[in-house]
Amino acid sequence: MAEWLEEGIVGTINGVGTVFLVLILIALVISLFKYIDRINFSKFFKSSGKQAVVEKVSPASDLALSTPKASLEDDEQLIAVIVAAIAASLETSTDQLQVRSLRRISPTNTLWNRR
Repeated sequence: MAEWLEEGIVGTINGVGTVFLVLILIALVISLFKYIDRINFSKFFKSSGKQAVVEKVSPASDLALSTPKASLEDDEQLIAVIVAAIAASLETSTDQLQVRSLRRISPTNTLWNRR
């Protein structure tokens, strides 16, 4: 009986010790995640001999891209995609859904960018 108890205690200590060591290792790996965005990965993925093709854009075409008409058209497409996704998740028709407002959030103010 004492041998079983001794073996049980040794097995328990080994199991709990292993779990804590793995948890400490996971905590160390997670703590290293903050350094990932400081690493410049572009030097690891340099293409050998290939150069990017840069297309020169005239100032007139820049004006055409920044007009409100293009923005409105993009908003309409965005609204259509959002409504279609919501309709698909609700398993209903898009006729029953109506978008009342669309508010853009700047990329620097999202919850993902807050630290």
